[in-house]
Amino acid sequence: MGKKAIVISFNGKSNAGGVERVVYYIDAYFNSRGIETKIIDERFLLGSFVGKLYARLFNYRHFRKRKSIYLARYASAWLWITGQWRNIVISHGESAPFFPVDFLFIHGSYHAMELAYGKPDEKLSRMANLQRRACRYAKAIIAVSEKVKQDLARYYGTDLQKVRVLNNCVDTQRFFPVQGNNDNVTRVLFVGRLENGKGLAALQRLAEIIEQADNWELVIACNHAGNSGLFSAFKHTKVKTGLTVENINEEAYTKADLMFFPSRFEGFEMVTLEALAAGIPVAAYPVGAAAELSRRHFPGVHLLEALNDDILSRFTQIITGFRASITPQELHQRVKDEFGIDVYMQKLDTILGPAFFHNAQKNDAPTAG
Repeated sequence: MGKKAIVISFNGKSNAGGVERVVYYIDAYFNSRGIETKIIDERFLLGSFVGKLYARLFNYRHFRKRKSIYLARYASAWLWITGQWRNIVISHGESAPFFPVDFLFIHGSYHAMELAYGKPDEKLSRMANLQRRACRYAKAIIAVSEKVKQDLARYYGTDLQKVRVLNNCVDTQRFFPVQGNNDNVTRVLFVGRLENGKGLAALQRLAEIIEQADNWELVIACNHAGNSGLFSAFKHTKVKTGLTVENINEEAYTKADLMFFPSRFEGFEMVTLEALAAGIPVAAYPVGAAAELSRRHFPGVHLLEALNDDILSRFTQIITGFRASITPQELHQRVKDEFGIDVYMQKLDTILGPAFFHNAQKNDAPTAG
């Protein structure tokens, strides 16, 4: 019997959320290659008799505030006690920092994120220390971008010899260009949570600017309604909640002329890939996928250092230049060629395949279909 893939992901897999969607794609990869997979999420860990006893700790404020830390400890203990070293263990971030996992996916340096969000000192927090420990013990690390890779060395002293870069992918069968605006309104789209770290203040300022302009509209697509009330007084701003991967392309991306993404920290955000796959340009602060794609001179990506009062003129310039240089269909194909799921699966064959198959160079791994 071959080795199983044990995937540690406290939130499980889904088509919502960055890490959860990566787990979804990894699970699909293993299934397509005939590898048995077991996803270890919070429900599984706390569902056993011992887990239910452990879960009682979270009735107390001390443990509830540090739930992620204690879950990570419990997950590490579970891996040791159940002998999972016999299988191939894949974890994400700081989810199993006390076990030598075979592959550790890092979606962003926790310490770098805290600094971007305003942490006043360089001392590692508890969560950042867990991530540092996880990187130290992991046999191999998969970073979602070159910037994330360098952050691991800078802040944690991680050995870069065991770090490989694998950018996130996008499902180009779900995200593609369709007939968009038929009116004279220029629509700017934001996709994400309405939080300070995602650029809430910049969105509020943009809503104020658009409120004073004719034929402009700001559309905010978010999973939850938190902080949406901050935009209720604006007539030229719409907040759409509850959109899913099944309908966000039609209901948001392809109805927009440009996506604005003022986040202060990202690893390699999928929303940028989704917007480009849908055939619209992206104007973003210099973080994550937007920054990396800009360095590669990828079409349709524009970086902003700040939100100035003349931002609508800048948006107009971006949209006009984009339409003169490339068609939405051409941009979609470019995204598919570099970040499509098939390309991602082939890269996983190179990175993960040797752990399961004897000769990855000779394509021992079965292919999908």
